[in-house]
Formats: sequence, structure tokens, C-alpha cells
Amino acid sequence: MALESDSLLDWLEVDLGAVVHNFRVARRAAGEGVGVFPVVKADAYGLGAVKIALALEAEGAEGFCVALVEEARELRQAGIRRPIALLSAVEPGLESEVGALGLEPVIHRLEDARRLHDALPEGRSAQVHLKVDVGMGRLGFYPEEIPEALDGLERLPRLRLVSLVGHLACADEPQRPENGEQIRRMEALMAHWAVDRRLLSASLANSAGVMAHPGARFDWVRPGIMLYGASPFYPARRGEADGLRPVARWRGRILQVREMAAGTPVGYGHGFTTQRPTRLAIVRAGYADGYNRLLSGRGSALLHGTRVPVAGRVCMDLLALDITDAPPAQAGEAVTLLGRDGPAEIPVEEMASWLDTIPYEIFCRLGHRVRRLHLPPT
Repeated sequence: MALESDSLLDWLEVDLGAVVHNFRVARRAAGEGVGVFPVVKADAYGLGAVKIALALEAEGAEGFCVALVEEARELRQAGIRRPIALLSAVEPGLESEVGALGLEPVIHRLEDARRLHDALPEGRSAQVHLKVDVGMGRLGFYPEEIPEALDGLERLPRLRLVSLVGHLACADEPQRPENGEQIRRMEALMAHWAVDRRLLSASLANSAGVMAHPGARFDWVRPGIMLYGASPFYPARRGEADGLRPVARWRGRILQVREMAAGTPVGYGHGFTTQRPTRLAIVRAGYADGYNRLLSGRGSALLHGTRVPVAGRVCMDLLALDITDAPPAQAGEAVTLLGRDGPAEIPVEEMASWLDTIPYEIFCRLGHRVRRLHLPPT
């Protein structure tokens, strides 16, 4: 990129063209007539919800999913007009804003529904979804509680129920029998006379459900991590195996190249000592930016397409790389902490494996100090 990045010390490039491509993969997998509501909560998993939602609205997304009213407010202020489903409970005091912004809360308890109903002014209504626990063991109503919940909602005339929403607990492990059990519970619930007569829609599938469980797709789906290029089936495989494109590239600037004699201790606690004459690149990125301290002595970066190891402890603002075996470099050049550099790549799934975590957490932990640069679709 030209480069707004030239003046930055560390930054994240977000390829909106790749996001759109991944959305199209989700659209094809979901099938004809199934609505696609991208999950853009937590600032689109740390990658920039506004820019991503604008690109996906232009691509035809039927709606979006967020967790908080504040997240939805930001989208509305940016001009997003499609429906926005609130997946988490509405914080007390923000109920009137739900109506003003035209949001669609997912109701987990009738008490929350009554609170929302009473906060809406006369003449204003809100569409809502009802959360059903078909095996996730988290929020919502058990299937046997749904008829009573439906009756309770009918006594709240300012709320208009449009769908039942469940969540798959084991979709990322397609062989697990729980997946089929949850789908069958949802099917049975939708066929129940108390539900069927109300002509409600249903949503059950996340990214893994969209891709691996046709029976889970129902009327609308909620893809998340697949939009951002990572496989929902990690660690079994990477996103490229599912036709997904990587979305993010994180880069940091070299502040100084140091020549170290053999036997020189480096950094806090002298956790690394050079075993030979060594060139170190000191890079402007650290754990305050989301480069986890557990990557000390474990992680790698890319310099001119060559892998170079992290040397010593990751600091709050800085990290050191052993570039002795890499092409020569100097202050001001960029290294790649995540993503592709020429023929080489550090996929988000690989970084997750270094930390014994999941790609979701890698993206979500990227710090606010890391400037997001969004590359437009071509």
C-alpha cells in the first residue's frame, strides 16, 4: 500500500476485497433464499466494524449481528441501514435507544422483554428474536419453555417477534453427534404448533454451521470468523482449505538494528543471550498492541520473506528479532508480524497455535494503538 503506512510505526492492513470474497463463500454455502447476517461484534473481531459492514452492505448482506447497543450505534452513525441483531442482553438504561436505532434484540428472558417494551414510547415498536437453548447450555429458553415465552411476548404489543435463534455448541467438530441432535431439536421446535402458526423464521448456524451442517442453515445464518479468513475448523485445517482468503496483515517498523557480540544478554531478565555474533532488529510493537508476551522466544516474524525468531521477552512497546540469517535490513523498514510477505506467510491459525488459543482471540486482542488501514475491494 502507498502509502498511508509510510509514516506509521505499526499498522494492520485489512483487505476488504478478501472480506467480500469470504462473504461470497458464505453466501454460496448458505444456499438460495437464506439470509446472511455477518457477525461484526467486537469491532468485527478487531478488524474494523464500520469499514467492513459498509463493504458487506454494498455486497448485499441482509443484516448484521453485534453484541452491544454501542456497537450498533456506531454502525448506524456510519450509515448502515440494514437490520442489526443484538446478540447479548440490552444494558439497562439503553432500551429506548434500541427503538430509536431500529435494532432487533435477541431476548433471553421475559423480564428483559418487559423492560424493553415499557421503555418504548407509545406508537414505536421493535422487532425481536427469541433465544432458544437447543444444546449450547448458555443463554435462552429451553425448547419446552418456548410456548409459554411466546404467550408472554404476545402480551407485549410493542414487541414483534420475528425469529427463534439458537447456537451450535460443537459445529467446529463436524463429526460430533451433538450437532445433529441440536439441529433435530431446532427442527422439532419449528414444527411445534405454537411456533408453526406464528410463521417465525429460524437461525442456528455460525461459520462452521454454514460450511459443514446443511441442516443448520434454516432461514438466516450468522457467519463470523470465516469472513475474516480463518477456518472455523481450526486446528484441523486453515482457511485456505475452505476457499477463504486471509484478510489481515500486521506490520511493524524497525527502529534500530543492533550488532551484538556472542554472549550478550538481551532485554528484560536477560531471557535471551546471543550464542554467536548476532544482528537484532528492535521493532515497534509489543504486548500493549496485542503481540502476546507469551510469544517471547516462541514467535516469529517475516523480514523480506524470511522467517526470523523473536529474541528475548516481548515488551509493552517493543520486541527484538534475530535477523542474523535474514537479508540485510535497516531502521525504517517493515517486518510482518502476521500475514503474508512475498512467498512466506504467518497465518493467523499458526500464531494461534503458538499460544494454544484460537484465531478469534488473536484478532480480538489487537490493540487500539495499531492503526487499521482498510484496502478497498478491487
